[in-house]
Amino acid sequence: MGFECYRIGDLVLDAGTQEVTRNGSPVPVPRLSFKLLLSLVRHAPNVVSVQTLEQEVWSGLIVDKGTINKRVLLLRKSLGEDKGMGPYVTVIRGSGYRLDIPVERIEREPEKTAPQKNEPQTWYQRSSGAIRTISYWLLGIVAVLALYQGVQDKSPVRSAPGEGVEQAGTTQPTVIYDQRFIAVMPFVDLSDGKDHQYLGDGIAEEVINLLADMEGLDVAARTSSFSFRDTSLNAMDIADDLHVGTILEGSLRHDGNQIRVTAQLIDTRNGFHIWSKTYDRKFDQVFEVQDDIALSIARALQLTLADSSMPDSSKQTTDNIEAFSMYLKGRELFNERIRLRAEGLREALGFFWKAVELDPKFARAHAGIASVYWLLTTYDATLDQDTYFEQAVESANFALEIDPDSVDALGALASIHAARGEIEMAVARFEQIRSIGSSDSNIIHWQAMLHMRLGYFDELIGELTDVYRHDPLNEHIGWSLAAAYNFSGQPEEAEKILLKLENFKYRDYNLGLAAINEGDYTKAREYLRDVQLRSGVLPAAYADIVIDVFENPQSRQECEKMIVSAASQEELDELVAFEALLILGSPRALELDIDPYKVYKLQILSQVWNNWGVELRQDARFKEWVEKLNYVGFWRKYGWPDRCRPTGPNSFECI
Repeated sequence: MGFECYRIGDLVLDAGTQEVTRNGSPVPVPRLSFKLLLSLVRHAPNVVSVQTLEQEVWSGLIVDKGTINKRVLLLRKSLGEDKGMGPYVTVIRGSGYRLDIPVERIEREPEKTAPQKNEPQTWYQRSSGAIRTISYWLLGIVAVLALYQGVQDKSPVRSAPGEGVEQAGTTQPTVIYDQRFIAVMPFVDLSDGKDHQYLGDGIAEEVINLLADMEGLDVAARTSSFSFRDTSLNAMDIADDLHVGTILEGSLRHDGNQIRVTAQLIDTRNGFHIWSKTYDRKFDQVFEVQDDIALSIARALQLTLADSSMPDSSKQTTDNIEAFSMYLKGRELFNERIRLRAEGLREALGFFWKAVELDPKFARAHAGIASVYWLLTTYDATLDQDTYFEQAVESANFALEIDPDSVDALGALASIHAARGEIEMAVARFEQIRSIGSSDSNIIHWQAMLHMRLGYFDELIGELTDVYRHDPLNEHIGWSLAAAYNFSGQPEEAEKILLKLENFKYRDYNLGLAAINEGDYTKAREYLRDVQLRSGVLPAAYADIVIDVFENPQSRQECEKMIVSAASQEELDELVAFEALLILGSPRALELDIDPYKVYKLQILSQVWNNWGVELRQDARFKEWVEKLNYVGFWRKYGWPDRCRPTGPNSFECI
C-alpha cells in the first residue's frame, strides 16, 4: 500500500512527510495547520464538525470556536488565499468547515527499508514529540559534516581587509564541531548606565528563537549558552562545553532613542570571525535588528533560505517597544527563578503586568503571567494553590485567544492539569505543544516531570538525552535526566550529570540519593547533611537516621517510628517527615495524613519509584494513593509504567 498522499488543486499534501508542495516547491505550513488541512482533506467534500476537529486536530481537547477560526485563518494564509490563491476552506455557519476544492488521492510507493518489528507504541512514545523535536536536527548533521570535511584542512575564513574585525584567537579546539551547530551568547550591555542588560538578553533570546526555526541550523538552548555570561572563556573553551561549531556574540549601547547593536560570528575551529556587523537604529526598531542579525547569520553560513521562511519577530510579539522592554525584564527574572526563588518570580510578575497594561493584546506577556502564577505555588508552599491556579488559567486562556500557538500558555495549562490530577487533559495540552513543534526547555522539563511522577523512566532517558545535548548546562533538564537515571538503577550516570550542576540548589540532595542507590552510605551521609529539601530543611540528625536505616537494616522499624513521632509532636515538619519516609521506601509514609495533591506539586511523589521502595509499592495503601491521583485509569488506557503491571481486568501490582 502506498503512502497517504493527496492532490488538492495545485497543491500536493503528503501525510507521510507532513509536507505541502505547490508545483514541486514547498509550502510552509505550521504543524497544527497541517493537521487541520489533513482532517479537511480526509473528509472532503463533507463538512467537518467542530467536535471532529477537536478530536483529530487537538487530540480530543475541547477548544473554543475562536481558536479554531484563528487556526483556519492561519491555514488560509499559509496556502496563499490572501494572495489570490484558492479559496480552499469555507466556514459553514452552524455546521463546521469544508474544503471547497477537488481532492484526488495519489498512490506513492514507499521507499524500501529493512523490515522492522511492528511493536505498539507506548503512551510515552506517542506523547513526547515535544521532546523528540530537537532530535530531528541530528538527521542533517552527518551530511553537514561531510560538507565541511574538505574545509577543515584549509585556511580559516578571515574578514575582508578594512572591516575592522580582529582575530579572536588561534588556539585549536580539542574537537572539531559542526559549523552549523551554533550558540548565541547574551549581548553585553555597554550603555553608560549599564541598565539595559535585559535588552541584550532579549535580543539574544529572540535571535535564538528565529534561528531555531531555520532549516539547516542546530541551535544550543538559551539556558546553556547564557550560563557563560561574565566569563573570560574564549570561543574554543565554550565550544568544548556546548559542542558547537559557531558562536554568535555581541553588544549593545543604548543612548536616548538610539541603539547600536554589534554582532559577530566566530568559527570555534580557530577563533576567527566569519562575519561581523554593526546596526545603528532607533530604539523602536529593535525587532528589525533581531531579524537582520538572524538573516545575516544564515547567509554567512551559506544556507539556502527563502524569504517566506524567515519569521518576523515583531509580528510574534508587540509593536509597543516599552511593553516589549517590560516583558524582557520580566523574562530575565523568570529565567533566573532557581537562583532568585519566589521573590524573583513576584518581581517578574510585576513587569509582565506592566507589559499587558501597555499592550493588552501582548500574548507573550499574558502567557508570562500564567507561567509565574502556577510556578509560584511550587516555590512557596504557603500560597493558596486554587487561587493562583485560577489566575494562571485566566491569563493563559487570554493569551491563547490572541495567539492559539502560545507555547508558554499551553505549558502552564498542561502543568496545572497535571497538578490537579487531570492527567489526560495535561497530555492533550502537551500534544498540542507537540503539534506546534516547540523545543522550549521549560516545557520539556514540565512534561518530563509529569512522565516521572507517572513512573515512565526508561524511555524518558532516551528522549532527554537528545535535549541534554542541546542544553547541557540547564539545571532543570540536567536534574530531570539525572533523576531518570537514578530511578532506573543507573546512579553512576546520574552522578556524572549532577556533578556538572555546580549551582543547582538540590544537587547535594540528589547526589545523596544517587549515593544510596550505589550503596555508598558514607558519601550519602556527607551529601544529605543539612541539605534543603523541597518541603523544608532535613536536620543533620534526621539525615543520619535515614542513612542508618540503609547501613543497619535492623534499625529500620525504630528509625521510622522516630520520624513519625517527631512529625506528630511537630518537632519535624510533616512534609519533611513524609519525604524522609519516601526516601526510605517506607510504607509508613502512607500513614501520615498527607493529601496527595498537597505534595503533588513538590515533585517528591516521584520518590515512590526508588529502587528500594518495593515494600512501599506493594502496600495496599499505595494502590489507594495512585487511584486518588488518577494514575491507574491512565495506565490502563495509555500503557503501564516500568515498575507496575496489570494482573487482571480490575487488578494490578507494582514491584
